[in-house]
Amino acid sequence: MATIGLIALAGIEVKNTILLVDFTNQLRREGKTLDEAIREAGELRFLPIILTSLTAIGGMLPIALSDNPLISPLAIVIIGGLVSSTLLSRLVTPVVYKLLPPKIV
Repeated sequence: MATIGLIALAGIEVKNTILLVDFTNQLRREGKTLDEAIREAGELRFLPIILTSLTAIGGMLPIALSDNPLISPLAIVIIGGLVSSTLLSRLVTPVVYKLLPPKIV
């Protein structure tokens, strides 16, 4: 079950990254420089990413605290992964985007 939690976690994190990168690309298409677009996208999309993670954590908390030995590990993996991936996505995604910026047409 914990492996299924990792798969679900990967999906949520990919969605968060796509949200951030897509908005950064949109800002660059509007004429902002690379640094401005990365900074503004990080500021404006931080709240939706945090709220998505907090909602998922809040939904998984009762399952993680339950006595069910089958489902509890799944929730614990997702909660731990969401906390760490949300913090890392604030650092890793902008750095990788700056190192490997896509061409904007």
